[in-house]
Amino acid sequence: MTEQEKQKLEAQLWKIANELRGKMDADEFRDYILGFIFYKYLSEKQHLFANKLLETEATKDYALVTDESDLDAIREESLEKLGYFLHPDELFSAITKKGNIKIDEDDEEATGNFILEDLHSILNAIEQSTMGNESEDDFNKLFEDIDLTSTKLGRTPAARNKLIAKVLAHLDAIDFQLDQIEADVLGDAYEYLIAQFASGAGKKAGEFYTPQQVSRILAKVVTLRKDQIKTAYDPTCGSGSLLLRIAKEAEVGEFFGQELNRTTYNLARMNMILHDVHFSRFDIQQEDTLEQPQHVGMQFDAIVANPPFSAKWKGRDNPLNETDDRYSRYGALAPASKADFAFVQHIIHHMSDNSTAAIVMPHGVLFRSNAEHTIRKYIIDELNYLDAVIGLPSNLFYGTNKEVCILVFKKCREHDENILFIDASEEYDVEAGKNSLSDIHVQNIVDTYDSREGIDRFSSVVDVSTIKENDYFLNIARYVLKPEFEEKIDLKNTSKILSELDLPQQHIEKKIKEFCQKYSIPEPNGQNVPLLESFKRGCVQSIVSGEISLSSANEKGRTWENTPLSKILHEHKLRSTGNEDVYSVSVHKGLVNQIEHLGRSYSAASTDHYNRVQSGDIVYTKSPTGGFPYGIIKQSFVSTDVIVSPLYGVFRPVSKALGYWLNTYFEYTTNTNNHLRPIIQKGVKNTISITNDGFLNSELILPTDEQEIITISKFLSLVEMKINFLKYKPDTALKLQKFLINFLSEEE
Repeated sequence: MTEQEKQKLEAQLWKIANELRGKMDADEFRDYILGFIFYKYLSEKQHLFANKLLETEATKDYALVTDESDLDAIREESLEKLGYFLHPDELFSAITKKGNIKIDEDDEEATGNFILEDLHSILNAIEQSTMGNESEDDFNKLFEDIDLTSTKLGRTPAARNKLIAKVLAHLDAIDFQLDQIEADVLGDAYEYLIAQFASGAGKKAGEFYTPQQVSRILAKVVTLRKDQIKTAYDPTCGSGSLLLRIAKEAEVGEFFGQELNRTTYNLARMNMILHDVHFSRFDIQQEDTLEQPQHVGMQFDAIVANPPFSAKWKGRDNPLNETDDRYSRYGALAPASKADFAFVQHIIHHMSDNSTAAIVMPHGVLFRSNAEHTIRKYIIDELNYLDAVIGLPSNLFYGTNKEVCILVFKKCREHDENILFIDASEEYDVEAGKNSLSDIHVQNIVDTYDSREGIDRFSSVVDVSTIKENDYFLNIARYVLKPEFEEKIDLKNTSKILSELDLPQQHIEKKIKEFCQKYSIPEPNGQNVPLLESFKRGCVQSIVSGEISLSSANEKGRTWENTPLSKILHEHKLRSTGNEDVYSVSVHKGLVNQIEHLGRSYSAASTDHYNRVQSGDIVYTKSPTGGFPYGIIKQSFVSTDVIVSPLYGVFRPVSKALGYWLNTYFEYTTNTNNHLRPIIQKGVKNTISITNDGFLNSELILPTDEQEIITISKFLSLVEMKINFLKYKPDTALKLQKFLINFLSEEE
């Protein structure tokens, strides 16, 4: 699926969610939407399967079959291969058609045909069709959370019917491409909605969702250097996403999981089937994992888990726990108020000899005393199964802003004399108020775990003997050292910066007001950064379209013309001297120091072939990968020369004002896509596909009046300065402001 198709799908799905938003909580309308998606999947799967069986028959479309003998034959084949059966009249498309309501129908009187009773019967029929079949347990009560009589859907049956009919009609309009082997549109849709519902469900989200990038780390760690996994297990499987993530890294034979929450247990079974995991290949059970384990005596090759943090359990209150094989040999039971180590003990008990287990845990398990200290000591001293401790950033998970860690266990360790510690607590981006891990952050962590190398301020390989000397405390800060002394704050310099910031802000506001009055532009008052960025984008659009003209030669007429980029840019030929810092291009931050961006340097051993970037240069990526879909330009705001990978193109504009306008034009309009798409289509997807010459030979519409370019740059840079003071740290804002003022003053 292309990114554009994915965005379209997500927009369609969220439009469906909006039909129910406001009527009930996120975790409630989640059950309806995901349940109906699941019904649509079963229906379309049945339709395609039956059509395959009908290829040699006169009637080739299952929806039109009425012959009872044909239906009996299809039923028998369906129960054996699919595990369930749907009659043609029970297909999703049939009930939606019967509902007869338009997606954009707003007339309160227009309720369509009444279908709620039929829909209720169909959902029951799906479950009943599996009775006595091998798939019965996997379909039992899957739709029990869909209450079509709930007054939350509407006060009257007619109102409820209209809403449900409209939701079904929305879903019916989406093509989930089940006939395409490589497509996983429905699986992607399901995962997207689960993530969206988690963001709106607050603390309840922890019951069913692990952030996707955390899931990737767990899955990559337990499948490292493995193409096939015979059995995968998650004892607190939630919606099953963690288990399915393993299947993206290696071929999995069978999936096993257990989940306490009934609704979430239903989600997990649906999720498995939606991802085309045959009912014979998964065994998801519903019970309390610690008190009533359902996979007794079994061992698994890959185990992932994100147990509820510091949950309560019976501990010593249940005498059977004292003699349970899972807990009895450690010399202590996990505290009743904190079941974290009980989950660890359970998982270790189910590890096969060649198994790897990766478990998300609160930081407290690394240093808490008493019973937990006793258990830690046994794991390290007697078992020696702990292979790595990975610290993650805070505020990653919905429902908590705590820092968490990943404990990695192996029975047959390759490095049994040491334990790897990784401090990834500073490896994050910020999105919508939550911290998040980027693909680069994930790869940094996994690569470091794989290479098992000590990296300054990021990772450390610690002898087990050293950990014993530290009394089995596993605090990451003990082993991955940060600077010994806190950086001394220069009070004089800090005071100077504060003074410098105050005057420019007043000056900028005054200048913006003068520009707006002179050229009849609405003044951007206020301090809302997203709205200010939107204002700047709108200014660029209006200038390009001609609605706003900032030319000082208006009497000559406002003329723009196609100009080859080679006339206003020339390729930078400077190479590294070996003394410059290595910089990267960040989606959110532009050109940034690699150590600041990645947490540590990822540059090559030799940087002789790297390109030197000077203040005012334009840097662009020549490949349509990552966060720069079509080579979006970023202007360099560096104060000293830096170097970037040869994968980036470096160009010097003939004037800094023109460079600034070029940068802003590409960043704040969709013209980048339109401008560069013809060149990119000649390349191969996800490879470098724009040459420097190809870029320079392309044309761009620019003002013929050089003074207009300078005026445009002055005005837009003032707006950007205002944004910088609100968006960045004071010293960063000051550097950006000085850069903009300096290059504009050179054009005077």
